[in-house]
Amino acid sequence: MKSAFFFIFLLYICSFDIKAQGPLIPYFSASDIIHTDISQQLTYQRIGKAQLPNYQGPLEDWLKSFNKRDMNDLFKDRYVTAFTVNNDTQNSKWFIYPNGSVVETIRISVYKAHHAASSSISGLDHDNSYPLHYGSKVTIAPGETATVLILFSSDFFFAPIKITLQTQDEMEYLVANHNVILFICFGICLALGIYNIFVFIVMRDKQYLFYALSTLFYVSAWAAIFGVFEYLHLFSAKDWLMPGFLLGSAFSAFFQIEFFRLHVTSKRTMYLLLVLGCLCLLLLPLAFYSQAIGLLLVSIMSSAVLLTGLSVGVVAWKKGYRPARYFVFALLCVIVPNIIGNLLNLRILPSIGVDIYLLGFIGIAADSLVLAFALAEKMRLVNLRNTQLKSQLEQTVEFRTLALREANQKLAQSNQELVEANSAKDHFLANMSHEIRTPLTAIIGYADGILLGDIDKAEQERVTNIIYQNGAHLLRIINDILDLSKIDANKLDFHAEACHLFSLLGQIESVVGKRARDKGLAFHVDYKFPLPEQIITDATRLKQILFNLTNNALKFTHSGHICLQVSVEDAMLVINIIDSGEGISQSDLQKLFNPFTQADSVINRQVSGTGLGLSIAKRLAQGLGGDINAQSQPRKGSTFTITIRLNALDNTRWLTSVQDIAQINHRPTMPPSILPIYERCNVLLADDHPHNRELVALLLKRMNITVTEVADGQQALEAIHARQFDLLLLDIHMPTLDGVETLKQIRNSGNNTPAIALTANTMKHEVDYYLRIGFSDHLAKPIERDLFVAKIGRYLKLTVSVVTHIADDKMLPLIRRYISDLRNELNNIEQAWMNKDLVSIVESIHRIKGAAGSFGLANIGDIFKQIEKEAMNDDEIALEKNIAGALRYAHTCIDLPGVDVAKAIIHFNHALTPYLDQLPEVLTSTESLIDDAHQLAKVGDTAGAAALLTPLTQKFHENAFTHCSKYLEQLVNLLNQDAYCSESYNEVIHPMRNALESLSQALKNNIQGTEYIFN
Repeated sequence: MKSAFFFIFLLYICSFDIKAQGPLIPYFSASDIIHTDISQQLTYQRIGKAQLPNYQGPLEDWLKSFNKRDMNDLFKDRYVTAFTVNNDTQNSKWFIYPNGSVVETIRISVYKAHHAASSSISGLDHDNSYPLHYGSKVTIAPGETATVLILFSSDFFFAPIKITLQTQDEMEYLVANHNVILFICFGICLALGIYNIFVFIVMRDKQYLFYALSTLFYVSAWAAIFGVFEYLHLFSAKDWLMPGFLLGSAFSAFFQIEFFRLHVTSKRTMYLLLVLGCLCLLLLPLAFYSQAIGLLLVSIMSSAVLLTGLSVGVVAWKKGYRPARYFVFALLCVIVPNIIGNLLNLRILPSIGVDIYLLGFIGIAADSLVLAFALAEKMRLVNLRNTQLKSQLEQTVEFRTLALREANQKLAQSNQELVEANSAKDHFLANMSHEIRTPLTAIIGYADGILLGDIDKAEQERVTNIIYQNGAHLLRIINDILDLSKIDANKLDFHAEACHLFSLLGQIESVVGKRARDKGLAFHVDYKFPLPEQIITDATRLKQILFNLTNNALKFTHSGHICLQVSVEDAMLVINIIDSGEGISQSDLQKLFNPFTQADSVINRQVSGTGLGLSIAKRLAQGLGGDINAQSQPRKGSTFTITIRLNALDNTRWLTSVQDIAQINHRPTMPPSILPIYERCNVLLADDHPHNRELVALLLKRMNITVTEVADGQQALEAIHARQFDLLLLDIHMPTLDGVETLKQIRNSGNNTPAIALTANTMKHEVDYYLRIGFSDHLAKPIERDLFVAKIGRYLKLTVSVVTHIADDKMLPLIRRYISDLRNELNNIEQAWMNKDLVSIVESIHRIKGAAGSFGLANIGDIFKQIEKEAMNDDEIALEKNIAGALRYAHTCIDLPGVDVAKAIIHFNHALTPYLDQLPEVLTSTESLIDDAHQLAKVGDTAGAAALLTPLTQKFHENAFTHCSKYLEQLVNLLNQDAYCSESYNEVIHPMRNALESLSQALKNNIQGTEYIFN
């Protein structure tokens, strides 16, 4: 790019010096210069207001009296040039043809020997010998010599002038061709401009208006350049030469914005073109004031608009916009001649032998014509899009019509189903009323009896159990209804994961088998081996199916047996539930799996039930990739066959005998449910139901949690504004302000405290919505105690983990406080062991394990893991063997002789274990340093002894030997006195050695041995 600018600059510089340096009136032969531009070989003299001489004689001296003219000057001037021509041809009729620029007046005088000059005038302001072409006809006989003087007078000079000698016959042919081309171009541009104005009037699309105005302004400017208006005797258009080009450039910029929809595709380019267009309009007054200034402005602004448009077109073409192809070709037609013309106007390029104005006008006409094709292509694409949209609309209408017809058919079918459903609903409501009122009668009746004192205190425990059982039964009814609703809405979730098949079947056997035996029935499980140890399925849903079917078997079997038969057939897990009960008729089997239906109304009255269980079980089995089928005969029992898709783990073990099952089903006793204890935790509980609120608050307070209770969302916001909470429990349905709106306001205020939604809405899409709007978790009502405790711990345990990030200076008192609490817990364990209170032992160990690691005492938490297992398994023999050692180990760790244990934990990366690991080696090296220092002091080398005390001081500090440190200071003072006294030294060194020996003995007796036992 730099080399190109440098080349143009050289051309511009050279253009000043290409003027002829020869005589003022050069001599030519006609045969040499015919059709040749001689303008560069002539000398041009500025003559001001001087008159031309009438004869040839004084002509040369007259010319010498004037100064040369700078041909780069565009402004008003009056200058002459002259040359002598000898006609060495047989032609006598010639034409002096000055062309390539716009000049108001050109006077051509011909001087012959001994004759007065003959003159003729042409130019923009005058009639010309040939239409739209400057110059004069002259007669020079063969062999005759004549001198030609050309006077140029104008307010402006555009491109460099070219001067040629033509025969009149050739000139007539040239003029005819040029004028035909000119008027064809005029016609094309005029027709396209007017046509697109009409298109704009009809379509109101601004791109057509800008295209038309640009074309018409350009053609009018070119008409003024070629003198068309003067030729037609309409008016003088010399003031319109440059304004027309500025207006054409302005509307060309506006056209590009609309054509490419730059307000959508590229706003930066739109703003650039908008600035260029507006600038062209703002510069109009200068163009009217001076055509020479206007020439400079037009050269710059038109080039900027054209080049910007070309770049926009190329980018659009690359992006696949088809009309951009025509746009780019159109701009190339106009850019090449016009850019060259602008460089000539600015005198950056020297004069060339081509009529650049004619080429420029042809380029504008070609540009307008090809742009018309671009607009047509754009319109074609719009019409094609409209056709496609119309076709799509017709297809949509046809599809909607068909869909409406099908919908009407479905509606008719639905109406029939609604009639049937209405009947089923009445039956269902009657059934539900009976099923719900039955347990409520017991719950309300017994509750009233307790409140009114009708039931003795001795009976209250039994009655409370009855209330609980009826409440659980009522909950199962509601869960069945909700499950069916979820299945119907396709919103029942299945979570497939690895589960132990025999553990799952063992749970069924333990629950149902006990109930069967209580009823006097035989119950057993028949395994058809081989069977996989683990399968991938939704264990919860599979257990729901099995409990439902086995409970049904229990209800309808009054004598005989119930059997579960388990096998694998054709990549399916098959479970047959076989009973010897009442049996089912073939007619009842057809409707057995319909919701709200039972096989026999008489049996229904006897055993009760909602009629939902089998329908739900069948759909659950289908959700697990299988099905449920039934075979039965009245009074001969029933067989329900469950099949589910068998997804066994790749590396699972396949069992082949009952002994294998016995081995894998041996599991340790589950630990008792223990409530954790928290410190300094604040929880906000918002629930409008006072009894629910009281129940949840009771659980929280038992975990040592401070609870703030409120009844609605507005009170919750006021409480949060008043104090800081660690966790928020928000009921979803509350008066005044519900849980959802409450949480939104909390989150909008910048409060990110964890929040758990309390709700009976348990469908997945509802839970997902709560989590999406900002709830941290959700708890379903009624509250399950273990799940509630687990989820509370998930968020409140953060208050413990924060301890690990506290600075050392603040951490030190916390560790000391915890060590003090730990001593109390160890004493509690010791006292509980004396009373054989294993539950209290487990509770204390649970508290130790929960926090010991946070304060650097993870080793103590680990040492009690075995003790916890032994306590939960009631293994008093193992406890008798190990608990004393564990207690001794823990006491020694937190009460190391002569050691500040809290400081030691801080110094060793907040962990006691690495401190204990390196302590024996430290004790050995420390005692050695003391002995060496003592020996040096004895021989009088106090300086050497003092040097050994520096690493000793460092070791005492790192290992928190607080008891020895005071004796070490005394030893340093003795060495500084530089006088050895055996008694004084012994008074200091012996206590240090005794302290280190006590620490070493504690490690050997109580720590290292205990670790060996437990490891």
